[in-house]
Amino acid sequence: MLRLAGIVALFVLAACGQSSVSSGPSPSPVIAAGNWNENLKLSGDVPGQITGVVPDQGSQQTFCSGTKVRDGDIWSDSFYAVVDTSGNEWQLNILVENFRGPGTYGNRDVKISLQSPDNSRAWLNQDTDKVTFTIDRTFQSGTLDAFLTNASSGKGAAEHITGSWNCRG
Repeated sequence: MLRLAGIVALFVLAACGQSSVSSGPSPSPVIAAGNWNENLKLSGDVPGQITGVVPDQGSQQTFCSGTKVRDGDIWSDSFYAVVDTSGNEWQLNILVENFRGPGTYGNRDVKISLQSPDNSRAWLNQDTDKVTFTIDRTFQSGTLDAFLTNASSGKGAAEHITGSWNCRG
C-alpha cells in the first residue's frame, strides 16, 4: 500500500510541476526480479528499449498485482529497467484504476509514469495523452501504446512507449 501511495504521490507532484519525489519503504516483491521479459520501445526525450527488469536492491523493488487483483481494485506494475546506453536504471509504473479484468484500457483508467534514477526527470500521461493498455486473462501480460507528457516542461507526447509487457504476481 505504501508503494501505491508513493506512485500516486509521483503523479500528484508531477502534475503540480514538481520534478523530484522522495520514496518511502516499499513492500517486498512478489517474486525475484530480473526475469520478467519485456519488449518495450521508447522514443522521444528518452529513446531506448526495455527487454527485462533489473534485480531488486535496497528500496528499489519490483512489484506486480498480477492475479491478486479483483474487479474494482487498482492493478499495478512497477519495475526498474535499463532503457538507454547510460546503463542507468529507470522506473516504469503502470496503474489501472477501477480494474475490470482482461481487456483494453485507455487514458481515463491508466496512469503511467517513467522516471529517471535520481527522480530529476519524469514523464506521465495526462488526460490529453493517448494511451492504449491491454491486459490478458492471466493479468500478467499484454501490450502498451502510450504517449507521456514531460512533467517538467509540460510538453505533451514527449515520450512514447510501445510494445509488450510481462510481470508475475
